Amino acid sequence: MTPTELLQALQAMPGDLPLVFQTEGGDIGDGYHVTEFKLANINGIDCGARQSSWTEATLQLLDGQGGGHMKVGKFTAILRQSVEKVQGLGDSLLHVEFAHENKGMRIYDVSEPVLRGDMVGVGLNEIRAYCKPAQEHIAKSGTAGCCGSSASPSCCA
Repeated sequence: MTPTELLQALQAMPGDLPLVFQTEGGDIGDGYHVTEFKLANINGIDCGARQSSWTEATLQLLDGQGGGHMKVGKFTAILRQSVEKVQGLGDSLLHVEFAHENKGMRIYDVSEPVLRGDMVGVGLNEIRAYCKPAQEHIAKSGTAGCCGSSASPSCCA
């Protein structure tokens, strides 16, 4: 999901409802704080010696200590302003940096917002490390193979 896609989805929700981010470890604490939206230009090389470049948007959240969850309308205004002021932010893949009790920050993908009774929930799914050439090989062939296997000789060059 991109910041623009998140913004569009949230604009369809009631602005006066609380926005609750949810991880496998539970809901983000009420009174959470949006510390920053940031945009990173990344240049990398994978284990197949393939170079690539891309951008990633990151929303950093500080766990809350009470005081109520931020309203959808307020978060939407912050997001809209961020997308307008930071060129390229809106169209980049969005991740969230967050840690319950602000200890041991983790990186999450963002799920589509869902209206759940008297609140709007946004699921945060923890990101795992993976091998890009191996994932591409599986997607193309349907079989595993990487890191020296004859099935994918270009991997791990």
